[in-house]
Amino acid sequence: MESESIMWSAPCALFDRKDHLDVGGKAGVYRIRAFTDRNEPMIIHRVNGVDSLGILHIGKSKNLGRRIRTFRQAAEGLKAAHHAGCEFHEWGFESIIPRNRLRYDYALTRTDQEALKVERYLHEEYRKRHFDRPLL
Repeated sequence: MESESIMWSAPCALFDRKDHLDVGGKAGVYRIRAFTDRNEPMIIHRVNGVDSLGILHIGKSKNLGRRIRTFRQAAEGLKAAHHAGCEFHEWGFESIIPRNRLRYDYALTRTDQEALKVERYLHEEYRKRHFDRPLL
């Protein structure tokens, strides 16, 4: 598997939109990303270089729409079971990255098991490249 072979969707606004409904009930992997006010990926300095894609979180789900909605709710401070979303809210990330600059993209998989393999691969590649993990 190569990261270039993963077919990512276009980035979608995480808040004030209902794009996540398009992937409801579908398995896959997703990334929560930070963008600038010019709608370009935010550059995040890492231990080894920079993350030019602005990746804050990499996850997987057997129901992408529900998982993305849960992240959004947790990031707003609502009671929702998404660890990364809760960290975004509780640790005050919004003071650095306003919610309106958060985007998500996703890649569909055939099964939840395939999504798990792709998620592991993405985390391993991120760590190899940056000697670090995504922020959330």
